[in-house]
Amino acid sequence: MEIDREKLAQNNGKDGKPAHVAIEGEVYDVSESRLWKNGLHMNRHEAGQDLTQALNAAPHGREVLDEFPQKGILKADLEAQPPIPKWLANLLETYPFLKRHPHPMVVHFPMAFFITASLFLLWYYLINRVSPLLDAIFYMHILGTLALPIAIITGWLSWLVNYLGKSNALITRKMVLSMILLMLDVVVLIALIKQPTILQAPQGIEIVFPIFIFLYLPIVSIIGEHGGRLVFPVHKKK
Repeated sequence: MEIDREKLAQNNGKDGKPAHVAIEGEVYDVSESRLWKNGLHMNRHEAGQDLTQALNAAPHGREVLDEFPQKGILKADLEAQPPIPKWLANLLETYPFLKRHPHPMVVHFPMAFFITASLFLLWYYLINRVSPLLDAIFYMHILGTLALPIAIITGWLSWLVNYLGKSNALITRKMVLSMILLMLDVVVLIALIKQPTILQAPQGIEIVFPIFIFLYLPIVSIIGEHGGRLVFPVHKKK
């Protein structure tokens, strides 16, 4: 029996409805699983959807569905294709892990570098004014400058592939804040290269550079929080 996406969406496991999921074109009834209570799995996957792509990133394979009854075949339709070159689409189809894994793998590096730079500068001003801390801050900026563009590019690719480039408030804010972070980083790095001692006792306009570094903390925190909400969406209880 063919099941279209509208019918699949109706069986979302809520309000006493059965919980159906589609995997690789086949629809399964997972209503009896305690892991799909109220149509929600691991607080992130909802029933009534095609979860083929999500399965690629799961710690288990399709074999876990063998114990559940198959209800039919998902009716084929013309799905929207991500706005990416054909060669890249073919590459992602050949290596599905590239659709989800590159950005989570690299995004934590620049976040760690910029948070560390802020904390080291705070330590320098409030606890112990030792020059190795300033040296460490300089190298954190070099590493951050190398890592952040890669995180931005992979995040942009993930947006195109997994969200089809559609507008999303969380993703938009992440992109804007990432670009602001990159601009602040480049400005501070140039200042540190031209005047390595600028953070020791900044005066006048120089005070903006430690301010920029301290701004890394809230910016990185918001970027990380938004990323967490995208990966683990919050579902409000009725």
